[in-house]
Amino acid sequence: MSKLARFLLPSGIALVALLSAPPSPPLHLGDRPLLPRPGLLRTLFRAQLDLVADYFWILTINHVGTATTPKAHRDIYYYADLTTDLAPRFAKVYTFAGITIPIHLGREQYANTEESTRLLTKGTTHLPDNADIRFQLAYNLMFFERRYHDAGVIIEELSKAPGAPSWYSALATRLFAQSGDFDTSLALAITLRDSAEDEQTREYYARRVDEIHQEQVLRGVDAAIERYRVREGKLPDTLDAVVAAGDLKTLPADPLGGRFFIGEDGRSYSTASKFRLELIHDEKTETGDRVVPKPRVPTDKP
Repeated sequence: MSKLARFLLPSGIALVALLSAPPSPPLHLGDRPLLPRPGLLRTLFRAQLDLVADYFWILTINHVGTATTPKAHRDIYYYADLTTDLAPRFAKVYTFAGITIPIHLGREQYANTEESTRLLTKGTTHLPDNADIRFQLAYNLMFFERRYHDAGVIIEELSKAPGAPSWYSALATRLFAQSGDFDTSLALAITLRDSAEDEQTREYYARRVDEIHQEQVLRGVDAAIERYRVREGKLPDTLDAVVAAGDLKTLPADPLGGRFFIGEDGRSYSTASKFRLELIHDEKTETGDRVVPKPRVPTDKP
């Protein structure tokens, strides 16, 4: 290393530290931490850009360790964004920061989810073949943004990769069904059923086909229940009341052979299924299965 390089390297690191304003709490410009512009860093440290990116990666990790408020967690995004501007293919930054930026506020409410999704989307742009980043983006789309169809597209693509977990395909069918895209969900389930190489897998996806049909029927029953509720000002006690009122022409058959009923939450369910074909967010038992509500009790019983 030349004398000039030995002089410039420590000087450059010192300048980066000065520009990045790392004191705790960091200096802010408006609602974001005061950080140098990526273009300036590229110009000043062209030959040491990887080292500078590593420095801001360390700052990102430090902020993850000290963040205790939604605002502090949001600051992580800006450090990670700058790091990946300098090193766009630094895969670990996207997944590590993407997971830690959102913070739970209680009652299934989260802060900073948009920043997390923005960073992960950036990661898929620069590293389109990175399965970890793509799966984490699909997770954000599922649980934070409720963009089930977009998440299903990602999971379906990931399911086709060699060595992909077998449950990816099942999750994709569930996501498409959750989004209301029953045609895509059904087509995928039928393809998986017909291409199965063993009887157990074939039976699993044959049931999934019936579950998709069942969810279609249940969505229609839910709509009829809602029409009754809006008109009558109360929920019906039974599905027979919905039929009698004309909101359902007839009580439909269950593709899985069960009996439909109205749960305590006012939605329709089947005795043949432990849960509806939809993602489970917060209504879970200790075993992870959704609790199917009990049938509604008639309000006019003596």
